[in-house]
Amino acid sequence: MSLLSVSEALDAILARVLPLGAERVDLLAATGRVAAESVIATRRLPAWDNSAMDGYALRAADATAPGTTLPVADAVAAGDAGERPLPPGAAVRIFTGAPIPPGADTVVIQEDTEATPGRVTFRSVPRVGDNIRRAGSDVEPGQAVLAPGRPLTPGDLALIAAQGRLSVAVHRAPRVAIVSSGNELVEIDAGEPGRGQIANTNAWALAAAVRAAGGEPRILPILRDDREATEHALRDAAASTDVLLTSGGASVGDHDHVGPVLRQLAGGALSFWKVAIRPGKPLLFGQIGAAYAFGLPGNPISALVTFEVFVRPALLRLAGHAGCLRRPTMGLTAAALPAGGNRTEYLRASVRWDTGGELHVDAGRAQGSGALSSLAGADAFIVRPAGCAAAAAGERVTVMLLGPDEPASRLSVP
Repeated sequence: MSLLSVSEALDAILARVLPLGAERVDLLAATGRVAAESVIATRRLPAWDNSAMDGYALRAADATAPGTTLPVADAVAAGDAGERPLPPGAAVRIFTGAPIPPGADTVVIQEDTEATPGRVTFRSVPRVGDNIRRAGSDVEPGQAVLAPGRPLTPGDLALIAAQGRLSVAVHRAPRVAIVSSGNELVEIDAGEPGRGQIANTNAWALAAAVRAAGGEPRILPILRDDREATEHALRDAAASTDVLLTSGGASVGDHDHVGPVLRQLAGGALSFWKVAIRPGKPLLFGQIGAAYAFGLPGNPISALVTFEVFVRPALLRLAGHAGCLRRPTMGLTAAALPAGGNRTEYLRASVRWDTGGELHVDAGRAQGSGALSSLAGADAFIVRPAGCAAAAAGERVTVMLLGPDEPASRLSVP
């Protein structure tokens, strides 16, 4: 079977993966989840005319010249009903958010007034409607305040809460079963690994990556290199999860049972098993019943890179996100980079922004596929397409930023 390109593999995955069904969650649990329903307003916002500023409410017709002085007949604060009508030829002391008293048609901010006991003088001529938030100017009943397919922000949830709702329907978070395979693996809390043994870091790193992508990870026991046990464990895991994620055993070695078992269980629902990516290449994707199955390499860096490139977009699609691919950007490489080989390469890198907002990217760290330190603290991948020309230091290269899609700060001290 020939190697698929990265884009061909991604297309195959995203063409098959569909958003999961809906569940209703309370508002505190909905942040970042994708809406699965339209929310139609039943309440007007604001519910009544209210003051946008601290100041004085009056009839504009009662202050037609600068220096007009009026008696202050009342005071209305936020939380007051404000139902007493404004007496003719008078003003009312009013505070931000308070209801506009019947009869008033404008509010003059306190900075444009001079107050004396029981009276207020207006330095300028007010206009009708100044500093008043009109009822329904934000939202009217029957208006859609939320459309399905939108990842919910705190602002969205505030709007839903303003309609008196405590919950919202969202796409279900994907459940992900994580299985590591290999006789050499030991649990991370099993003490110092012996000669030939390796701590099962993949399971924990992949679980963290799943959680960061909005999934619900479940780490299953280590699979030993036994064909029958592997088949039994993977069949059971696939029956109770949305995504089955394995690491190790996906290649063609004598002790690699995961790959053959996944191919057997997926049958005709297997999409591919080799991709032109470095680090990576041995990668399986298919379906076992209703579960989507990914067989990742056992090498820690290969597993995490292929997760980022292929599994993360699938999890986002399952969770209902319309956009599930990171937006590539361009950055200046800190050092020269060789020409691309026959596979798309993902170099782990650190980034910074200079004072002019220019992105600088540095791949000056161990790039070996077994170097865990190359991902610890990495902010980005430098993406080197197959066959690309060499890049000199200071040349622009393609960058995939990791972590949040938009960094909290785009500026760092050079």
